Amino acid sequence: MRQIGTLAKQANAERLAAYLVTKGINAHAEDEGGEWAVWVRDENRLDEARQAFQDFKHNPDDSRYKDVERTASQLRREEIAQREAARKHVVEMRGKWGKGGSAKRAPLVFALIGACVLASLWTKSMNGGATKEEQSLLFASLASYAQTDPNDPARAFVDIKQGEVWRLITPIFMHGDIWHLVMNVYWIYFLGSQIEHFEGTWKLGLLVVTAAVISNVVQAVSQGPNFLGISGVGVAFFGYVWIKTKYDPTSRLFISNVTIVIFIAYLFYCLFQEGIANEAHFVGLGVGVVMAYLPLLFRPVGKC
Repeated sequence: MRQIGTLAKQANAERLAAYLVTKGINAHAEDEGGEWAVWVRDENRLDEARQAFQDFKHNPDDSRYKDVERTASQLRREEIAQREAARKHVVEMRGKWGKGGSAKRAPLVFALIGACVLASLWTKSMNGGATKEEQSLLFASLASYAQTDPNDPARAFVDIKQGEVWRLITPIFMHGDIWHLVMNVYWIYFLGSQIEHFEGTWKLGLLVVTAAVISNVVQAVSQGPNFLGISGVGVAFFGYVWIKTKYDPTSRLFISNVTIVIFIAYLFYCLFQEGIANEAHFVGLGVGVVMAYLPLLFRPVGKC
């Protein structure tokens, strides 16, 4: 929050703050001991607010400021109502997910969980791996990869170039041990079920495919094809719900601040551990953030 200036009269400060609110800039007036300061919360629109302050100082009686207090009051009431509605939906959602029938509301999430369990069992990836079945689902089989030129930047695509395009996605279904599987399944369920329930199966599917392909490609090109797990997709879900919680309360998606801190702390903890696909984690985070935020850039001004 930044102060954009002070005015001598309370009425003028409140009128300017109200005008800024009607322009979609979160602002308020505050007594500063003899003068009234105008504060702006939206720092990304600070220059616009400062220009509005200068314009107001030069002509506080301009017709554009007429009735702005009433308009701003209505906008604030609408925002409060929207936030209350969003809060109620969060409570409602929590109740629904605890009463059974979740598979009907999130079929893709349960399909993903089932695929992870079945693939991990079929390939024996949790028993040390290196089986023929596991090699068929990795981004590239280790035998094929070993025969490529180490200086070839596209060597990770050796099998995909032969038409085995499923390898762009299938590494996400295998897991290295039961703990790896349980942790990933938990986040896929907790975050993915919200997205699918409130935004639809097709949107969740698009997020899954986009996050899986991009995070797998970056991980394979940078570190080789010997990786597995759906954590890149899970982190994409986290990034998506995080942005929606912060910038789009009417989406009804929700993640608490405590969970956000824990999740981010864990991502950075993983940077210091061996055998972790950190590139996939952070690329997945970026995919989720971008896919959540892009639509907000094109929504009508003044609407949430």
